[in-house]
Amino acid sequence: MDPDQIDPAGEGRVLSPDDGDYLRFERAVAQPPAEVWAALTDPDRTAAWAFRTEFEPRAGGTVTTFDGGAGEVLAWDEPHALEYAWDGPGGRWQVRIAIAEHGDGAFVTFDHVGPDPNSPDIAAGWHWHLDRLELHLSGGTPPEVDSDPHFEELQRLYSHAEG
Repeated sequence: MDPDQIDPAGEGRVLSPDDGDYLRFERAVAQPPAEVWAALTDPDRTAAWAFRTEFEPRAGGTVTTFDGGAGEVLAWDEPHALEYAWDGPGGRWQVRIAIAEHGDGAFVTFDHVGPDPNSPDIAAGWHWHLDRLELHLSGGTPPEVDSDPHFEELQRLYSHAEG
């Protein structure tokens, strides 16, 4: 999708190429790619908007999630591409993130590859986390909660979109 044609709500959508479905979110942010990269890869910063994640900074390196789950870094191209997978609830989780320069900021493409990219709960969860990432990038402090009224609104949005 052209960065100038972004859905203003940042809503995710499932894409279905020949190699399988994935859930895609696209966001334009005011911060440069290096700042977005830091928010996505520094453990203290990931803990601020999502969950603490530690990376061995290279393709083939390890990734450790908040609950001690382990996985693998599949791509590490600072500050443009990050892909990783880990074993978590419901199976093998995999995300890939592309960061491109966009004006004075960055354009972020976030793909949830698995498990179940068609799940309304997963869509709502990643949408909520990406909203929190944007708040963090803008200098705000996301509250330390597992859910809030915004998340519940997103669950309704994606559940309705499914039906």
